[in-house]
Amino acid sequence: MKIAIVTDTYFPRINGVSVSTRIFAREFSRQGHVVHVHAPAFPEAGKDDELFKVIRYPSLYLAFDPEDRMAYGFRKQAKAFIAQNYDIVHTQTPFFLGQLAVKWARKSGAKVVHTYHTFYRAYTEYYFWYLPRRLKTYGAEWFSKRYCNSCDLVIVPSSQMAREVFSYRVKTPIAIIPTGVALSQFDGKNESKFRKKMGFSAAEKILLYVGRLADEKNIDFLLQVFARIEPEFPNVHFVIAGAGPALAKLKELAFQLHIGKKTHFLGYIKGNLLRDCYAAADLFLFASVTETQGLTVLEAMAAGVPVVAVGRMGIKDILERQAGGIMTEPDEEEFYQAVLKMLKDPDMYRQKKSETAGVVKGWSSEAMAGRALKEYEKLLGLR
Repeated sequence: MKIAIVTDTYFPRINGVSVSTRIFAREFSRQGHVVHVHAPAFPEAGKDDELFKVIRYPSLYLAFDPEDRMAYGFRKQAKAFIAQNYDIVHTQTPFFLGQLAVKWARKSGAKVVHTYHTFYRAYTEYYFWYLPRRLKTYGAEWFSKRYCNSCDLVIVPSSQMAREVFSYRVKTPIAIIPTGVALSQFDGKNESKFRKKMGFSAAEKILLYVGRLADEKNIDFLLQVFARIEPEFPNVHFVIAGAGPALAKLKELAFQLHIGKKTHFLGYIKGNLLRDCYAAADLFLFASVTETQGLTVLEAMAAGVPVVAVGRMGIKDILERQAGGIMTEPDEEEFYQAVLKMLKDPDMYRQKKSETAGVVKGWSSEAMAGRALKEYEKLLGLR
C-alpha cells in the first residue's frame, strides 16, 4: 500500500502525536509499505533521516502556541499530493494540514483514516478557561463530530476514548488501536550510565516523570505528592524529563514546597539517554486525567519500571488489572499512599516490577501496526 500520514505537529516538536506518527510510519515501512509523512517545516528541524519520506510544508509561527507551527498548502502542494495516488491518507490532527489532506484525498480517491489522539473537550478547560463551559463543550464536540464524520475510519487509542467519541454521535466506524512501544529501543539500556552522568548513587531512589510540562498533565499534583514523600526518604529524587509552557511555574512550585534541590528538570532528552533515564528510575509517576493513552507509562514498563498512575482515560486500559503498577483515583492522599507502599514494601515492588514485561508484551509497535494495516485493507476491500 501507499500511505500518507498527515500531521500538524511533528519532530523536532516532541509530543505524543509526533511519537505515534513516527512509530507507525517506521513499522509500516518495515512491513513493506510506501510511507510519506506530511508535516510542517520547523526552522530548527534538521535532516529527516528515516525509513520513510518526510515531506515538509511551509509554515507560520503561532503566537498562541509557539511550540507548534501552522502549515499551509497552495495549488502546488495540492497537485503534488493528489499526484501521489495514495491508497490511504491517515491524518493525525484535524487542523490545518488535516483539513487540507481530507479534501485532497477525496479528489484522488484515497480512503481517509483519522486517529483521535487528543481529548479536546477536556483540554478546553485549560486553554479556553475564559469561555462558558457549555460553549466550550459544545464547540469541542461539534468540531470533533464534523471532522470524524468526514473520514472513512476513526482510530482511537483506548476504550475510554472510543466511548467518548461515540458520545459525540460520530457515525464513522471506530477502531481501538493504541500506539505500540518499539520494545527494541530498550535493548542495551544502562541505568548505571545515567546515574553516573547525573551524579546519582546506586543507593538513591529516583521517581520519574517523562512528558510535556503543561497544566493538563497535572504535574503540580506530582510535586505535592513528592513534597510529602521526600521527608520520609532522604535519598529520594524526582526527575522530570520534558519541557513546555508550565516549566517556570513548576520550578517555582518546587522551591515553594522546599523540594527544589531534590527535583531535577532535565528538559527534553532522547535516544539512548532517555532509554537509560527510564531504566535508572525506581518508579514512574503519572497523574494526567486527560491522556488518551499514556505512552510514556508503557515506555517506563518496557524499561522494567513499575508505575503509579491516576486511573483515567487510556491509563485504565494499561493498568486495568493493576499489573505492573498501582492505579489510583485523582486523590493526593491515595496517590501518596500508593507511592509510599511501593517504596516501603520490597515484596510488592518486586512483584510489580516483574509484571511489567508481561504487560508491554501485548503492546508492541509491530502488533499495533499490524492491526492498523488490517483496517486499511478492509477499507480498500482487500479483506
